[in-house]
Amino acid sequence: MLVSHVGSWMQFTALGYYIDDLTREPIYLGLLGLSQAVPRLLFAFLGGVLADRVDRRRLLLITNGVLMASAAVLTALAFSGRLQVWHILSISAFNSLANSFDMPARQSMVPLLVGEGQLISAVSLNTMAFNGSGIFGPSVAGVIVAAAGVPACFLVNTLSYTAVIAALVAIRVPSTRAGGHAPVSRDIAEGIGLLARHRHLLAVLGMVAVMNFFGRPYIRLMPALAREALGVGPTGLGLLQAAPALGTVAAVFVIGAIGQTSAKGRLLAGAATATGAAVLLFAMSPLFVLSLALLVLVGTSQAVAMAAANTVLQTSVQPEQRGRIMGIYGMVTFGMLTLGTLPMGALAGAIGVAPSLGLGGIVVMLCVGLIVATSPRLIRPDPRPVPPA
Repeated sequence: MLVSHVGSWMQFTALGYYIDDLTREPIYLGLLGLSQAVPRLLFAFLGGVLADRVDRRRLLLITNGVLMASAAVLTALAFSGRLQVWHILSISAFNSLANSFDMPARQSMVPLLVGEGQLISAVSLNTMAFNGSGIFGPSVAGVIVAAAGVPACFLVNTLSYTAVIAALVAIRVPSTRAGGHAPVSRDIAEGIGLLARHRHLLAVLGMVAVMNFFGRPYIRLMPALAREALGVGPTGLGLLQAAPALGTVAAVFVIGAIGQTSAKGRLLAGAATATGAAVLLFAMSPLFVLSLALLVLVGTSQAVAMAAANTVLQTSVQPEQRGRIMGIYGMVTFGMLTLGTLPMGALAGAIGVAPSLGLGGIVVMLCVGLIVATSPRLIRPDPRPVPPA
């Protein structure tokens, strides 16, 4: 995953730089986010249902093969000089559709590899594999874009999928294919029923939604912020994109120190509040070096929050329900992140990128406080797994 995600981060950085350089309008970065949000919102839960019905390893082999083919198409268009904004939006939407089935299977397979007592550490390592690879991916992307152009980043990403496919072929995990032939509609109803019966799960997902919608659009708006507020080019942009990933690595040590003893809901609330505060300070920073340091703090706090939320959700349901709860989690996490980019991009076009990001950080802190006040169970000791319906 580390190798594959380095390529994904390179493509992520190169796409943002290409669109911003071509259009010079933050709203197009918002449209890129919207193109990724809609498929995830529509299909992530269905992807979770499928992850509970089929062998997860085989499903991951299919999704990664499809994503590799999509990256190859993007590479061919870029090298031919035919790549346009509508191509990028279409391919990004297709990739989001594929990831709607990839993410629930990948996340719900983690508990099969470790014991429940080690789950939060395993989840944090899984998060680090994605975000931690962002230490190298954006930095390398900045150098490659400056030296060889955007298409070279897409080519590296295409080749990087061979690493995760090879690992999936080699790994051996218990088969997760569900028994019986229950209708899909019954699985969907059961997944929705989990949220209706257990309100603390709604509180967790609400906090994740707020943090991703208002607090994390800085990821997509970074190219505009780098140009508008900090005055740096592709190399500086690569360093800015890499800084939160460095914080993700630090989060592994934070979780290792306090994650096993702290109530996960309390850990989630504290880390989400810290994320909002760090985003606010980052938006106010006029200095490149200070911005890098604050982004490391943002990465640390948000990784701790996401690992805590993931753990609460997976330990609150039965193993055969984890695909569905991870489908909902993926829908909220990535869907809200990309969906939030559009209004934040429009707001950035009206009042500036930095003020819009700062406002988002304030909203995160206020909403987290409101959720904690209305859902006190969230910060109580960790709940026991929910019995089957």
